[in-house]
Amino acid sequence: MRKASTLAQGRRYRTAGITGLVALLLLAGCSARDAAPDREVIQKEEKTITVVGSEPVQKPAGIVVAKIDTLQGVRGMDWIGEEQLIVAKPNEQAAPIAVEGGTRYPFNLFVRDLAAGTDEILKQANEDQGGAIVSPDQKHVFYKQYEGETAKGLILNLDTGEAVPAGDTPIGISDGEWADNERIVFTTEDGSLARADVTGKTELLYRTGDFAAANPRQRGDIVYYVGRNYSLNAYNTQTKKNERIASDVIWFIPSPDGKHFAVVKRVSKDGQPLQMELVLTDTALKAKKTIAKGNQIFGASWSPDGARIGYTVTSEGGGTQGVFVADAVSGGATPVSVDVQYASDPLRWSPSGGKLITGTSEMKDNRMTFKTFVTTFK
Repeated sequence: MRKASTLAQGRRYRTAGITGLVALLLLAGCSARDAAPDREVIQKEEKTITVVGSEPVQKPAGIVVAKIDTLQGVRGMDWIGEEQLIVAKPNEQAAPIAVEGGTRYPFNLFVRDLAAGTDEILKQANEDQGGAIVSPDQKHVFYKQYEGETAKGLILNLDTGEAVPAGDTPIGISDGEWADNERIVFTTEDGSLARADVTGKTELLYRTGDFAAANPRQRGDIVYYVGRNYSLNAYNTQTKKNERIASDVIWFIPSPDGKHFAVVKRVSKDGQPLQMELVLTDTALKAKKTIAKGNQIFGASWSPDGARIGYTVTSEGGGTQGVFVADAVSGGATPVSVDVQYASDPLRWSPSGGKLITGTSEMKDNRMTFKTFVTTFK
């Protein structure tokens, strides 16, 4: 049984000045006669690429912010309901841990009931926890337990409160994404691709030989990941073949229905100040519209209905900066008034798409402090 009514209701990477997460690219192959009406089939030598869909879901015009609530001292992770949010904060019931200059309580995961303002521990530990992501069916939570410079992956059953390890090998600090309701895909410390199910059964999929490999995403038989030099790679779990399919990719984020993609690409040359663009593409990576430009673009996340995209932009010298929500059809963006000077985490939408969380962090009195903004839309 879940431990409380709140429960019942309910990313290691290159660090050369950027926060980079890569998501999934789906290239679906089929014959022309099998193609659905909303699919464009392109014949190329020795292969057929099916471009799925033409436009994201049409949404009534206008993105209006109703209110923004600030949660002090907590780091918002993901939603397990419209009013229940997984957060990380110091657990004063756990044993203090040694840190440079003294001791502190470890950060553990809690469920914050936004309506009541109360917190309930998920799984107490004497180590720091974080990186929580909820399975699509909201029955399990994958999270990390940090041990020095490495992380251990764990999968928590929200009904029983039991957690099982996702293998016995350290994983990427910021890695892990649900492939479906039952399996999580991640990279190990040496950049290999691995997958674990909710029972903890873990399999090594592919040794990439690339320590920079991170943030894998799976669709069908293909696991996509970003490797060295911003290369987007595709590993086929059936044929056991690995292929480089795109370059200059920093983030690659599929819409919920897999028919469109939001791509953050590096557009500056080596030796120049870093510049990025957020572009919407089809499944053949053909650009359809540019959403944003800046020195860094990160945290990009589609709303559950695929109609909107939230993202964070930082720029130097008075350029565009802030959290924005863009309409996926028109490309028009609405700014969300939150302090993003120290924003670092992926944005996360509530199940209805009516709310969005933004996490920030900063050093204060030689300690890392966190703050989470909860934006509610009309």
